[in-house]
Amino acid sequence: MPTLAFDATGHGPDPIVVLLHGWPLNRSIWQPVMSGIAGGGFRVLAPDLPGFGDSPPMEFEHATVENYAIEVTKFLDAFGSHRVAVAGHSFGGYVALALAERRPGLAALGLVSSRTAADSEAARKGRFETIEKVRAGGAKALLPGLAEKLVGPTGAAAWRPRAAQIIERARPDGVIAALAAMAARPDRTAAFASLSGPRLVVHGTADALIPVSEAASAPMRAILPDIGHMPMWESPEATANAIVRWAKAVRT
Repeated sequence: MPTLAFDATGHGPDPIVVLLHGWPLNRSIWQPVMSGIAGGGFRVLAPDLPGFGDSPPMEFEHATVENYAIEVTKFLDAFGSHRVAVAGHSFGGYVALALAERRPGLAALGLVSSRTAADSEAARKGRFETIEKVRAGGAKALLPGLAEKLVGPTGAAAWRPRAAQIIERARPDGVIAALAAMAARPDRTAAFASLSGPRLVVHGTADALIPVSEAASAPMRAILPDIGHMPMWESPEATANAIVRWAKAVRT
C-alpha cells in the first residue's frame, strides 16, 4: 500500500507524472492542473509529503530533503512503475532533486517555482527564526505575510484566501520539520544539469519568494509573466501545458 496520502487521476502508458507540493501546503494545490495533465494521456499522482495534509509526520531529528525523498521512493515503489516524471513545487522541488539522486533512472525532473541552490546563511538563519515562531504560535503565525507572498497580485483575490486557509490548517510539526530540511539541503545545481532525462523549469516573473533570477537553467522553460509563486493556481492552463509537453518528451 502507498505510504503517503495522495490524489490520482488519468491513465496511460508510462511515464507516471508525480507532482510534489511546496511548503507549508498540501496535495490540493495541484487540483487546478491535474485534469489538464491527465488529458495529455498521463496517469497523475499528487501525494501529501510527510507531515502535510493527510500523510504521517517526519520526525524532526530525521528531517532532511533526502529522507523526504526516501518516503517518496517508498510511495512510488507501491505503483511498480519504472518510468516516473517528477515535478516539484518550491520545497517539493528540493525533494525532487534529492529523489533524482536516489533514482538515477528518473525519467524526467521538473522544478516549479523552485531553485537548485542551497540556502544562504541569511536564509538559513531565517528558517530557524521561523521555526521558533511556529513553535510559539502554530502555523497561523505565518499569516498574513506568507499568503501575500505566495500568490502574485493578479491572483490575489481568487487565491490568497485559499492560501491562508491551507497555511492556518497546516500541522506545526510538519511545517517545522520541513523548515529544518530546507535549511540543511545542499546545492544541487550540477546534479540538475547532469540529468539525462527531460528537465523543465516553470517560474513566474512576479514570484515574491523565489525570484525568477534564481530559476534554474533547463532545456524546457516556461517563464510566466506577472505570475507569482503559485503558477498552478494563477496560470493553470500554461502550467499544465508545460508539464504535458515535458512529460511527452520522455516518450519521444
